[in-house]
Amino acid sequence: MIFPIVLTLFGTILSAVLDPSLTEWRHLKTNEERIPFPLKDYILEVKAFRPDEYDTNPAYSELFRTDKSTTMMMMLHAGNWNNKVGRLVWNTIKYDRGYDVNIEECDARYQAYRSFPAGGKKEQIWAWNFNRNDVELKCDGELQYSQHFDEGEDTPRKPGLPQSCRALGDADVDRIIFRHMEGYYIRGIPRNNKRETTPPPEGLTTKYPTTEGAATTEAATTEATVHNKDYPTCDCWTPECGYCTNMECTVKQDLINSDRGIQVTSKLRRKRLNSIVLYDEAGSEIGKFRWSLRGIWMTGCIQCLTPAELRRAKAVEGPTTWSFSIKDGIVRITINDECLYEHPLVGECKERYSKATRFAFYDMTCENTFLYRRSEMVAGERITPDCAGTCPQQ
Repeated sequence: MIFPIVLTLFGTILSAVLDPSLTEWRHLKTNEERIPFPLKDYILEVKAFRPDEYDTNPAYSELFRTDKSTTMMMMLHAGNWNNKVGRLVWNTIKYDRGYDVNIEECDARYQAYRSFPAGGKKEQIWAWNFNRNDVELKCDGELQYSQHFDEGEDTPRKPGLPQSCRALGDADVDRIIFRHMEGYYIRGIPRNNKRETTPPPEGLTTKYPTTEGAATTEAATTEATVHNKDYPTCDCWTPECGYCTNMECTVKQDLINSDRGIQVTSKLRRKRLNSIVLYDEAGSEIGKFRWSLRGIWMTGCIQCLTPAELRRAKAVEGPTTWSFSIKDGIVRITINDECLYEHPLVGECKERYSKATRFAFYDMTCENTFLYRRSEMVAGERITPDCAGTCPQQ
């Protein structure tokens, strides 16, 4: 009896490992297919097709049908096919009433997309990116939905929330049932798809020799005009950047010891997040720092409302220049040299973010910029004045 048991266990282990062939497009030939897929190790891409005929304002009862021609569904399982830990439903179109996407374990109701997927194109590339603390859904590189697992809705109308949302984030999803997706394609993008950053040209990071005493006007001018330059906030969530895993799309900086941190110029809004991805020396993502006029988040460590003083400091019109720093483990947001938000990290959080030596920008547009300080930063090959061709220069 030992041999069959061992064989069964071995088969279970093998079934939870992604077939290398799944890094290429795999055709879903039926309306229900069961496929091993370790969701924490791979970003899941889905190539879908918008139907030629659709109604963005159907009858109310039709909105909740999951077998519509516009609807896709995934059932997430952990360990075996009997242990369902999540159900995801999303659509190839944007509905007038916002019934677009839903994670059953986190959302009490359907959530609305930010825009019409793929600008209305028929062929669409969706990307589900599951991290331990959050999940994000993009279509053709544009963020349409995000959910932090500690921020599930809390409502008596749906028992189990928000605890089920956190449980989904903690689950080791290793297999998925794809439903109502016949004719579509899936593939996995390995999260460890990193390439070494190309060394900068000789002299790029060379510091000018300094002498004791006050700096001269000429030296100050040299620092401002030669070392510093505004670059666009190149979005790392692109195929070329390996969906934020390619170190050529990051900037190296000793953040824990930097007095000035990262200086960004962007339009501050309530719903639009400013997002910075932080990495350790090996290129592994530590977490994200995100903030807007509504709230401030730092993966696993900060979740709070934006202070009134910080909200009032935004520019009356146009973009605002602000700085983010974590020197000595203290998170700060500064505007006009005035610290308007401060949060000391302690314990595991301090230890975690003390390893931050690289950063990249996530879901931020070409209109936003950051100050590239060559005296303390080393840019990856794709961090250029035009983001390696993805941002047109003025």
